[in-house]
Amino acid sequence: KRDGNLDLVDTDAMLEAQAFPFKSVELIDMCQSWISAKYGADDISTLDDDFQFIGPFVGPLTKDAYVSALSGSLDPSDGFVDLTGRQFGFTVDPIEPGRVWWITRPTGTFTKSFFGVEPTNEVIETAPQSMGVLFSKEGKVVKFNMGTPIDRTAGNSGGMGGLFAFLHFVGKPLPIRECQPYKMSFRFRLLTGIGNLASKLAKKDE
Repeated sequence: KRDGNLDLVDTDAMLEAQAFPFKSVELIDMCQSWISAKYGADDISTLDDDFQFIGPFVGPLTKDAYVSALSGSLDPSDGFVDLTGRQFGFTVDPIEPGRVWWITRPTGTFTKSFFGVEPTNEVIETAPQSMGVLFSKEGKVVKFNMGTPIDRTAGNSGGMGGLFAFLHFVGKPLPIRECQPYKMSFRFRLLTGIGNLASKLAKKDE
C-alpha cells in the first residue's frame, strides 16, 4: 500500500510466502530465550557453525572469536549491578527469512568499580540501539547484530552503544576514534558550510 513516501508491505502475506520452518511468534520466543541465556553465553550450542557477530565497528567475529570474547570481555553489569536492557519492539522481518529485530535502551547505576574506575552512583542512559538476530532453518543463531545507535543525541553515553557506551560513561574510552562520541570531520564540515552558503546565495537570487 503506497501513500506518498509511505509504502507499507503486506507483512502477513510476505511472511507466509517465506515458508520458514518457524512462525513469527516462535522466532520471537526463540530470540528472547537466547537473550535470556546471555546472548548465547550460557548455551553456545545455540550458535550456528557459521555464526557471525557484527557490531557498529567490531566484527564480523566468527563463532570461536565470539565465544572467546564472551569469556574474556568486560561485563558492564560488573559495575552496573542493576543494569537492565529494556528491550522492546520485537518484530520479524518480512523480507529476510528468519530475522528478528528489536530495540534496547539499557540503563543502570554505577555502583561498583568498573575498568579501574570507582563508582559514582550515577545512572547511565545509553542511546537507543537496534539489535537483531538471524536464525537458520534449524533454529540456530547465524548472525547477531548488536549495539547500533539509532539516535546518537539521546541518553548520556556519548551517542554510543554496547560496551563503548559504558567505557565512555565512566571516563575510560579506548584510545581509538570508534570509541569516541561522533564528531564531524573537517571535510564534512567544509562541505556542509559550502552547502549552507550556496543555499543562502540561492535564496538571495530568488
